[in-house]
Amino acid sequence: MDKEIKEKMILVSQNLMKMLGLAFEGFRSPTEKSFKEAEEVKDKIHQYSSELTSFIISKSPSRGREWAKPYLSMASSFDRMTYNIEGILDRLKTKSENHILFSDRAVKEVNDIFQEAMRLLESLPNLITTPNKLLAQRIGEEVRSIFKIANGYSDEHEERLIQGICVPKHSPIYLGILESLKGIIGHTLEVSGKIVSLSSKS
Repeated sequence: MDKEIKEKMILVSQNLMKMLGLAFEGFRSPTEKSFKEAEEVKDKIHQYSSELTSFIISKSPSRGREWAKPYLSMASSFDRMTYNIEGILDRLKTKSENHILFSDRAVKEVNDIFQEAMRLLESLPNLITTPNKLLAQRIGEEVRSIFKIANGYSDEHEERLIQGICVPKHSPIYLGILESLKGIIGHTLEVSGKIVSLSSKS
């Protein structure tokens, strides 16, 4: 992998970790400060991501379209992770402004998936620096396991809705946060797979 692409990808992934950490902070104790900081980090990510994409495109005439495709796909995954985190922040702002409270169980469930998403995202800079097939396989196994847990949480939530335990008005916020976290986790898996397949070709 090109040294400059590697450096730009590490910058993007580190800032994604930071933004997701601020979103998690906003979930646990929402403050105007954490939301504002997350916005600032988001602007940085858009800048770094745009630089990454422009750099890949500038190299593609000499290296060919097939060379550029996996790198552009990873840049796109980073962008979609950013949009997923933005979606979480929007829902958290709505939750905070409307004084919406989640049940203890819903808080625990969102907390669990948040922590798993952060842990997986933290493994990306290491994988970019030193592509490791075993680490990528472990990420794949963990993603499948987390998806299963998150889908189980959604199903149980629907059951609680039917039983009248959960408030219908709060449901889209809870489910939206879970879906966005699953999006981040899914794109982390895509990036890790691409990194390993590129390293095996070089």
